[in-house]
Amino acid sequence: MTDTGCSLTRKIKVLPSMCDGGSRLSVAAALDMFQDTATMHADLFDIGPAGMERRRSFWIITKTRINISRMPKMMDEVSVSTWIQAAERVSCERDFSINDGGETLAYGRSIWAVISRESGRLSHLDTMYPNIDFDIAPPDDRPFLKIGRKFDDADVIGEYTVRSVDIDLGGHMNNVNYVRAMLGCFTSEQLTEMQIREIEVNYISQTFEGENLIFKCRHTASGLEIGAVDKDGKAHFTAAISTDAKL
Repeated sequence: MTDTGCSLTRKIKVLPSMCDGGSRLSVAAALDMFQDTATMHADLFDIGPAGMERRRSFWIITKTRINISRMPKMMDEVSVSTWIQAAERVSCERDFSINDGGETLAYGRSIWAVISRESGRLSHLDTMYPNIDFDIAPPDDRPFLKIGRKFDDADVIGEYTVRSVDIDLGGHMNNVNYVRAMLGCFTSEQLTEMQIREIEVNYISQTFEGENLIFKCRHTASGLEIGAVDKDGKAHFTAAISTDAKL
């Protein structure tokens, strides 16, 4: 593991539990890998699990985008890096990459915030964020998409009831499990044919154990837009998927 202040890099072997039906690292496992590496990096600045528990707060991710060149195969060893940008008042950017030698296989960009357990509101980051040099620019600084939250006329592709195994430290559905549930609406054959090159997700509002999500989908020029809505049509999660296939 290598720590250089604003960044951290570690070597990871792609094990069977991380792989999809094609014996490659799955999208959800890549996001888990990013989240775990971020936690290890944050812990160096006392804003990991122990530090946030002492503050009666927890981190949330509000937006994530992952660009995929190719996914590593089972038993490949890759380097996973994460680095942070300077924080704004109540949010900060954290970037990630999966590298094989000099090749970037996947790059992720994400926006994080801190929620107070007592008030349920966003916390200011100025008192907890590290005072370091932020010297690694994001390689892809495109603004995040504005995905429409109304899916009234979109096609239903699946439903999902939030289970105990989906719940994280914040008491709500873990952000990566939305992606797992979404991709689970497709067959293995469909996912292979889609050739996903980019997924961008917005986490809008919390979902709790026992609640039901309806996944609805519409086609776009570059792929698909998907919303996870409740029985009243309110979107809790939205995603844009770009593919190499014509859907």
